[in-house]
Amino acid sequence: MLRIISASLVLAVFVLKATPAEAQHIDDRRGLWFAIGLGAAATKVKCTFCSDKATWGPSGYIQLGGTPSRNTLAGVEITAWRGTKADTTQEYINGTAFLMFYPVLDYPFFLKGAFGVGRFAEVTASDELSSNGFSIVLGTGYDFRITDRLWTAPYVNLIIAPSQEGTRNRIGLTTDISQIMLQLGAKLSYH
Repeated sequence: MLRIISASLVLAVFVLKATPAEAQHIDDRRGLWFAIGLGAAATKVKCTFCSDKATWGPSGYIQLGGTPSRNTLAGVEITAWRGTKADTTQEYINGTAFLMFYPVLDYPFFLKGAFGVGRFAEVTASDELSSNGFSIVLGTGYDFRITDRLWTAPYVNLIIAPSQEGTRNRIGLTTDISQIMLQLGAKLSYH
């Protein structure tokens, strides 16, 4: 948790040094770009024998993409999360293709939508639960320019993995497993 706080403080310094919104000009960005995001996430797993409580843990992602139009970015993203509670460790990894849309060209607020696949695992000393399946990501954020090519953005993502077939101790389940994750953080992008 101390690493999450430290990383958040470093990203906060970047945000404070960032250029004011009126000088952002998101249409300055063209071509390929890369981003890395760090933060925390709460994940809630739903199944007939799962706990009802959400688990918090560190989360992050990497993105690689292009710029198909002046107000749209497109790319691929890999998200990872890990949470622990008592003697249980939970992990989720998700790969998606996404679009980030800037509704107003000179205003660096964006909306994000993504579709992909994810894998969830929960491990205790005597039990292992896992599922694989389709995922949907909805998100939003606000870009701040640090330099001509470097940007930062606080973000919020909601990752939904609806009913998926799962296994418990490598035996197929007759009940479905679903997850929902709220992810909060900040990203740095080089464009």
